[in-house]
Amino acid sequence: MLGLLGEQGSDYAYKVDYANDVVTIISVICTVAIVGTMLYFAVVYRRRGELDHETPAIEGNNTLEVLWTVFPTIICIWVAYLGYESFEAIRTVPENAMEINVVGRRWAWDFEYKNGKQTTGQLVVPVDEPIKLVMTSKDVLHSFFLPVMRTKMDVIPGRYTYQWFRPIKTGDFQVFCTEYCGKEHSGMLARLKVLPRAEFDRWLADDSEARKAGSMKPSDLGAKLYREKSCNSCHSLDGTKIVGPSWLKLFNRVGQLSDGSEYKADENYIRESILEPQKNIVAGFQAGQMQSYSGLLSDTEIHAIIEFIKTLDGTQAVVVPAKPAAQQVSEEALKALPPAERGKLLFNDQGNLCSSCHSIDGSQVVGPTMKGLYGSKVPLEGGAEVDGDEAYLKESILKPHAKLHKGFGPLMPAIFEGKFSEEQLNDIVEYIKSLK
Repeated sequence: MLGLLGEQGSDYAYKVDYANDVVTIISVICTVAIVGTMLYFAVVYRRRGELDHETPAIEGNNTLEVLWTVFPTIICIWVAYLGYESFEAIRTVPENAMEINVVGRRWAWDFEYKNGKQTTGQLVVPVDEPIKLVMTSKDVLHSFFLPVMRTKMDVIPGRYTYQWFRPIKTGDFQVFCTEYCGKEHSGMLARLKVLPRAEFDRWLADDSEARKAGSMKPSDLGAKLYREKSCNSCHSLDGTKIVGPSWLKLFNRVGQLSDGSEYKADENYIRESILEPQKNIVAGFQAGQMQSYSGLLSDTEIHAIIEFIKTLDGTQAVVVPAKPAAQQVSEEALKALPPAERGKLLFNDQGNLCSSCHSIDGSQVVGPTMKGLYGSKVPLEGGAEVDGDEAYLKESILKPHAKLHKGFGPLMPAIFEGKFSEEQLNDIVEYIKSLK
């Protein structure tokens, strides 16, 4: 209508512009009418001849009062409707939107695509397709503003926010940070480049730019971290309940917490569960079973784990842990093995979780290493020491929270009492004895 906001780049930009133009026109009309009337009265009814004039008795006018009450009310309702309509369009993301991760940092914007490609200062998107930006900050509060798309959203450290747009024309457009973030705030710029779909696909597949050698898709990195960070010891990929909730169909799952409140497993919930696992305990699971990964995972790694969880929607095959090692050996063959060898099979049995949390080479994983544990003086939380003998090892397996090893929290699940026979416990102890 008025074109005050400039070029329109998204399919909902016209709604924003129309609402803005209506408010502007109404404001101008009201300002001219009210200020003009005020000036007219000030001139015509100014004091003249140094004489006081008696104020006339003016009675109310019902018609006038109804008009200046009803008419402005209708206008306000209309403006509210226009604002709500444009707001709904801006915040309702289409299900098929292409997701791009955005990280704000002083003083630059970083972008990461699903195939692992990364850029800094340049956001490249295809035309006529919905784009969802999942955003977070590494340091302070920023704000990602795309004037041509008529969308802006704060970018907050420690959580995810989002915005979306569907570009309707190709070209290069300016991106701003509109939240003061330090001395170089005015230089925190980026370029939005909108390409035809075929050209975008070629750009995205080009590894020669902004993609490091050996990089992988975020979801593939997440799958790697699932194994390396021992997530597989507590979270299954096939719906099986272990220590923690299964990751199968986890993303956007709605469920109940132990306090009776409801949760939705979106990006922010998953991030918070990784960094503050005791804050929201899912109903049916115990508190204190998971350590915090704050400081142990970077933002990129957290992004990757979330992207991996998003792929576990049940539409494709997932990696299910192999058949436990101990079950791959017949009972006759097990009986023929030395106790330490039987204990080794039980220790490496993925269903028992031992090897996922305890190393055998002296390195620290989730729990204490088994190397050299037997026969050592074990420091406990509180300053005491105990002998790492057979009684201590068995008690630590059956009642893992009774005597906590110094430096390790109550992370081991108390699920083995009744699971292992006395003979199996002895076999595991014999294996630990052999790890000198």
